[in-house]
Amino acid sequence: MPKKRRTKADVKSKKIFSWGNKTKSGKEAKSGVTVTFKDGTETTLLNPSGKATKYAFELGTNTRVTNAGVFKTDDRGNELSLSKEQRAYRSGYLDSQKDNAKAYKAKRTKRVTSKK
Repeated sequence: MPKKRRTKADVKSKKIFSWGNKTKSGKEAKSGVTVTFKDGTETTLLNPSGKATKYAFELGTNTRVTNAGVFKTDDRGNELSLSKEQRAYRSGYLDSQKDNAKAYKAKRTKRVTSKK
């Protein structure tokens, strides 16, 4: 059965989702949005920092987690662990985010010093 295509017209409500991270000011960091559709189903959509937080949590616990933070289980109720490929993908994603952040900071410091 094909998945139903969702549009903005199908959205009933949205609320901010957080994994529990705090910003420098102490507020909860926005990790994504939980969308409720008119048919009653809920879907959590993560932003890149929320995805990185999820992947870091999964790598630390070696278990799979839904976007909402619930542990994924098999038919018997056992928690699913990460395969080698899944661990590699998640660690690669985190490494690429670190590289991009370093490049952004390096460019930014060059701009700030050249303006003075």
